[in-house]
Amino acid sequence: MAFPRLVIEVLPHMSGTAGGRIKSMNARSILLLTTLTTLASSSPGSAQFFLFQNPFFQNPVTLDNLDGNYRTIAACAYEHLVRTKTGLSRTEPRPGVIRIASAGERWELSFVNDEGGRQTRLDWTAGDYPSEFVLGTVRACAA
Repeated sequence: MAFPRLVIEVLPHMSGTAGGRIKSMNARSILLLTTLTTLASSSPGSAQFFLFQNPFFQNPVTLDNLDGNYRTIAACAYEHLVRTKTGLSRTEPRPGVIRIASAGERWELSFVNDEGGRQTRLDWTAGDYPSEFVLGTVRACAA
């Protein structure tokens, strides 16, 4: 394994029990860092995971204000997205809000009734940031 050898070459002057513990801890740290970096870069949404995902996400983030009724836009978006995406669900958690979520890509969008049904507020409510394809599809439904 290359990591412990690197640590031994960097710390040749240390000997005894303390030197052995330091070498061992440094090797573990380097191995842990390498493993985390590899895992972080292995998934398609890895950059989004580190930049946008928050396990304590509570407040919705408004992504857009769209012209049109929230029910019409949500129905259109779901109809178009379900053709290309698997694991989609559509719920109405409370009056005036329709939520579309993807289990596979781990995102959730809410279509919120605004201005008496003339406007739709598009909120990102949980999970990873949705792809541009998803957002473009939603915006196309409002056009």
